[in-house]
Amino acid sequence: MNWFEASKDLIAISIAALAVVLSLITVVLQRRQQQRAAYREIYSTLMSDELHRGRWMISRISGPEHIPKDKLDYRLVYRTLGVFDNLAMYERQGVVPRKWVLDVWHHPLHDMYKGASVIRRDAEKDGAVSPWPQLWTLFDQAAAYRSSLACCQPAGGGRGSRVRRLAARAPGGRRTSQPDGRAAQR
Repeated sequence: MNWFEASKDLIAISIAALAVVLSLITVVLQRRQQQRAAYREIYSTLMSDELHRGRWMISRISGPEHIPKDKLDYRLVYRTLGVFDNLAMYERQGVVPRKWVLDVWHHPLHDMYKGASVIRRDAEKDGAVSPWPQLWTLFDQAAAYRSSLACCQPAGGGRGSRVRRLAARAPGGRRTSQPDGRAAQR
């Protein structure tokens, strides 16, 4: 009993330290779970048929004359860019990990950059403040990003060579086929 009496302060400190360590582990695990849930939510939104169509519309814009005239399509383009701006904000704030965002979205972002720039210039021409402020940083990150996935590995064999061949681009930067399998207009 003497040992316990002499060591009770040390035992109390050890138990408190263990509780702090377990609390920290719980916080880290909860944060990762929250990141997964947030990423799943925005990923589901970005993969919706409507926003997928919006991405393709943006990718096809090469000048102001290609900006959709139809009000619904015009709104879809703006909504698509707005949701990607939210993704950029989530990434910047650490709500979702940068690696997850860039691994999945670096190619679609690269494809959308030119069209989004045309839309941005058109909006600024009318006196608007530069729209989607956080998206431009994400565009820059995507342009510089090289994934460890097969899509960004050097061509000439290996697992990813077939993926690269299927995603080959026609002259002028357009994909050789559209998402519905039709040949792209050149």
